[in-house]
Amino acid sequence: MIRWLFINRSIRTKIVWSSVLISLIPMLVLSMIFYKSSTQSLENSMFRSSDQNAEYLSGYLDQYFSNISSSALQIYGFERILNLMEHGANYNDADIILLRESIKNYNLLIQNKNKDIIKIMIFGKENKLEDSWSRAASYESVKIDQSIPHYKEMLDLPFQQALMFTYKDATLQQDFFVYSIPIYDPFYRTKFGTLIFYIQSKELGKMIEANNHSPNVIVLQNASGEPFYQTNGQYAEIVPKYEKPEFNSQNNPKDIQFMKKKDLLVGTSHLNYGNIALSIIYPNPELEQNRRNILLTTVVAFIFVMLSISLLSILAQHFITRPIKLLGKAMKAVRKGNFHVSLQQNTNYRDDISELTSNFNFMTDKIRELIESKYEMQLRNKEAQILALQMQINPHFLYNTLQTIGGKAVLIDEYEIHEMCRALGDMFRYSFYEGNVASTIGQELAHVNNYLYIQQLRFEETLQIEFDVAADLMDCAIIRFVMQPIIENVIVHAFSKREEEQSLRIGLSVRREADSVVLTVQDNGPGIDTEKLLALRSSFENKSSDVFYGVSIGLKNVHERIRLVYGAPFGLDIESEMGIGTTIRIRIPYNHNGGDSFVQSNGRG
Repeated sequence: MIRWLFINRSIRTKIVWSSVLISLIPMLVLSMIFYKSSTQSLENSMFRSSDQNAEYLSGYLDQYFSNISSSALQIYGFERILNLMEHGANYNDADIILLRESIKNYNLLIQNKNKDIIKIMIFGKENKLEDSWSRAASYESVKIDQSIPHYKEMLDLPFQQALMFTYKDATLQQDFFVYSIPIYDPFYRTKFGTLIFYIQSKELGKMIEANNHSPNVIVLQNASGEPFYQTNGQYAEIVPKYEKPEFNSQNNPKDIQFMKKKDLLVGTSHLNYGNIALSIIYPNPELEQNRRNILLTTVVAFIFVMLSISLLSILAQHFITRPIKLLGKAMKAVRKGNFHVSLQQNTNYRDDISELTSNFNFMTDKIRELIESKYEMQLRNKEAQILALQMQINPHFLYNTLQTIGGKAVLIDEYEIHEMCRALGDMFRYSFYEGNVASTIGQELAHVNNYLYIQQLRFEETLQIEFDVAADLMDCAIIRFVMQPIIENVIVHAFSKREEEQSLRIGLSVRREADSVVLTVQDNGPGIDTEKLLALRSSFENKSSDVFYGVSIGLKNVHERIRLVYGAPFGLDIESEMGIGTTIRIRIPYNHNGGDSFVQSNGRG
């Protein structure tokens, strides 16, 4: 993956990917921490709220059931009732009236402490019903028989254990809550009997729900783990089954243990000395929605931050890589041979990139200087070779030979051969002149005229020449062999592409412009296409070390010789249009002193 991201990638891409990857891991960690801390904060808030509610409700219910237990334990203050439970009733005893009074007082005490109790049943040691009280006559029909759950168990409970359950009476068709508590001798732990209290289930439910907050669910279990009251059975499998501790728990309704089940909190506490387990389920449908909102917020924030980092990385890399990209383009141009390229440097500050730019400019300047130095050296060597070649050939021998051939031609009336020999001889004499390389416009035009005369003999009427030269410019100085290579180039290219019987017109004019002299060669040839014209103009601006091959011919060679001798403002300028023709302008400095003229001599060498 890392290789795919970075191998064969631009430095711009590498910078962006580096910034994104470096920021990715911290942002992921921070996002996870934010999500965990936010959800934990929500859960803690829910826990605190649930804990307060559970503390209040468990305290209230514990007090409620403790009142029932304490009411039952008040029987220890009624000795006659305890004696009744242990030995049974003796209706022949004179104290029977006092016993009835004690039972009545005990029943009133229980009724005053808990108005929800509708029936009290007193069983003796042998599980025989010794006495009962009902708040209404209809409750007299409630009996303890096999139709009641825990029929035998409720009358034989161990010491300090109570039993609570609910059932529906078949006779009255009412739901009752039954509270059974054994009465033991606290010292010898021998059983006196059992007290059973009845409460309507609906009254118990009203009392519980009056202190509950919807949508919380309350589940009450007895010591056997049997639910005897629950708000609804929706979370029945969530609530753990209650198992009474081995030792009786000292009631502490504040000691609430919570367990997490998905999006629920389940709080469990012991009531009535561990005989009852209170479980409160706190469903929070908003918790999952809040979690999703936090997750969505975290993801959106993460994406926004990563996009911001990516955007800032792209902007930052623009300032970093732009100079490097410009440097790379400049290097490509240098590789293609353009040593005139130069990079702009920022003078307001200096950094590593500006140092590279400065060194690159210095390098290209040095290379250009070396190339120009080598170029000038080769140019001078070439001129020296030309001069050496001229010295090797005896111009007088060539000229005298051509004169002899011309004289022979006159004898046989071949005057055209005589003129051709004369023109060619003058061209040789101009070429092999051993003096200064400078000449005059008049001498250069004479040399061109001899060349054109020979070409007209070759092409006859298809070649037309026009001269337009001011007389006062004939003595202006010019280097040799400027016009003739250009005229030759026109004839070679124009005649190779012309149609049959189409004549080629070449116009040659010389004009003065301020301190310059402009020699113009204009033709009606096929012209040069735009791409080649642009390439030719571009080549005029780039010097190379291999511009000469053989004699100094060609437009580029003429242009560079003029630049070498006269300087940068001078040289060739070309305009051309396909199907119209080509115009070449040669600009040289105006110098009326003339060059080193050579004497045209007809004498023999």
